[in-house]
Amino acid sequence: MQVELQGVSVFYEQIPALNDVSFTLPRGGMLLLTGPTGAGKTTVLRLLYREIRATRGKVWVDGVELSALPYREVLRLRRRMGIVFQDCRLVPSEDAYSNVLLPLLLRGMPRQEAHRRTLELFSELGISYLRHRLPQQLSGGEAQLVALARAVAHSPELLLADEVTGNLEPNSARMVVQFLQRVHAAGTTVIVATHAQEVIQALAPVALLVELRDGVLVSSSASVEL
Repeated sequence: MQVELQGVSVFYEQIPALNDVSFTLPRGGMLLLTGPTGAGKTTVLRLLYREIRATRGKVWVDGVELSALPYREVLRLRRRMGIVFQDCRLVPSEDAYSNVLLPLLLRGMPRQEAHRRTLELFSELGISYLRHRLPQQLSGGEAQLVALARAVAHSPELLLADEVTGNLEPNSARMVVQFLQRVHAAGTTVIVATHAQEVIQALAPVALLVELRDGVLVSSSASVEL
């Protein structure tokens, strides 16, 4: 999916969360949204899955301008995305395994294939031991890993990841960076919002880097390779 913001501003009660932000990410690219807490990174992601609308400007995803898109079409577009929310948003009544498996079944994937895919991801992310734990029994980092597995299980065209390494210790964070690199190499457009310098340094060689401060785009650098 190609993603484009054209002169986008977002105001919350007259306070700008974003101010005249523009960038384009081609299909299959990787983008790093960087900047301190409160810079506007999460606001950009919320725009892209149409949880909010721009006050001014245009937001395009896969050639579709989102502001006037009917909600039914928004849901259809989201089904092509994978989203890792900062608060994870796991279903509290289901264990970690079911939080990944059930969305696949709802998409119509055969149970055996969904089971295999879920187990593969738990193994790849090193969280097989968490399969039968409920979300309230997980640490913040463990919940993030389960949320990441859920987000990529259906092989999305666009992955949005908000501070996906925020609660992880260094070894797990490096593993997630390598996992994101593999997801990107497989053809998924990837957008990662992060202020973690180790993540930025690891992914910057293949990413478009967009730095925000107080809702303003202060720098944008093209990647070496998209």
